[in-house]
Order: sequence, then C-alpha cells, then structure tokens
Amino acid sequence: MSEGTLRIGELAFAGADGLEKLYIPDSVGEIGNYAFMNCYSLREIRLPASAQRLGAGLFQNCWQLRSVKLPEGTKSLGTDMFENCHALSEIWLPRSLEEAARTSLSGCRSLKTIHISPEQLDILPSSAKYTAVLTYMEEHADTAGDGADGEDLICSFASERQKSLLDLAVNRRSTEAVRYMLSRGLVNEEAMKEYLDRSAVSGRVEITALMLDGLRDMKRTDPLLDEAFI
Repeated sequence: MSEGTLRIGELAFAGADGLEKLYIPDSVGEIGNYAFMNCYSLREIRLPASAQRLGAGLFQNCWQLRSVKLPEGTKSLGTDMFENCHALSEIWLPRSLEEAARTSLSGCRSLKTIHISPEQLDILPSSAKYTAVLTYMEEHADTAGDGADGEDLICSFASERQKSLLDLAVNRRSTEAVRYMLSRGLVNEEAMKEYLDRSAVSGRVEITALMLDGLRDMKRTDPLLDEAFI
C-alpha cells in the first residue's frame, strides 16, 4: 500500500485469502467496515497512529492474526471487530478507547493478554475484563504493592471475584497472577484451600508451592487455622 493513501474503504481487502502481512502507511486516517474480513491467512498488520477511525467487523474471521496494537486516538471497538480471530493471543488497547461492543472480541479463544489501563476495565465485555486483570497481575507480580497506577481498581475487582480469577490463573498456570493475589491478601482461607487441592491434583507444582506458602503465612498470624492443609 502506497504512502499518501488517506482511506481504506469498506470491504477493501475482504476475502483476500493470500494476504499474510500488511503495513498501512501513516497517511491513512480511516479504515472502513469489514475492510479485512475473511483474510484467513493474515498474520501480521501494522496500524498507523493516524488511523483513528476503525470500522466494525474490521478483522472478522482473520483466523491467523496473532497480535494487534490499536493506535492512540481509537475510541471504539466496533461490533464483531475481532470476531473469530482464533489465533489472536495479545492486544494493546489505547487510553483513548471509550467503548467496546459486546461482540468485539467474541470467538477469540486464544486471547490471553489484554493491555489496557485499569481505569478502562468497565469498557470491556465481561470475559475480557478477567483477561485484562490477569494481564495486569502478571505484569505487576514483582512490584510488591508499590501503588502502581490503577492497582486499587485491580485489587477491588479481584477481591470480589477471587475464586473466578484463581480458577482462571490455575487453569492457565499463571504463577505470576497467583503470586500477585497472595501478596496483596486477595485470597481468603477458604479459596486458598480449595485451589490448593485443585492445583495439586492437576500437577501445578509451582502454584501449589505458592499456595502452601500462603497458608503458612496465614498460620503465623492466625494460630487457629486448620493445620491439616499446611
């Protein structure tokens, strides 16, 4: 695509099955609806900072797309924008984002990393919120509660959903997320015992060790804690 192009029209590349990589020049300011729909082989795309208006269904059924960084200035994740992007594992969302359609990330079964500011969590569809929180925890597991931006929001979200987040972390073998939750006191005794058993049975050795250490720390401050689990 040549420098000087101002707009990519609706359905412009739809069905271009042989398209694997695309570099969009900085002159482009708008990309129309479904512009890359059904580009089944598209693995890599570079969106310029100038492209602030992105259409609905933009990458629908781009099965091989691995990661995307949306440019600052993007305000919306439109309907079906990444629907059925089965290989999409990581996405960067800008601080300018104001809304995300319920189906914007539907069918993204490999999506395990969502980079977004904690202040924007409420924008995301429900399941994507958990992925975004887990991403934050993994990135801040070693910060020792130093008051990183948005940490109070992450901790508030996690404390109300500790079992759901632990379930996700254990299934993904995310020792970083588990360490984050334990170090911030976001896991109570009941949940820790339940997931200690689950992680041990499923062979999550590192997570099991973290849980055992967590229970031992609880024992030091609560001598009435059931010692059968320690």
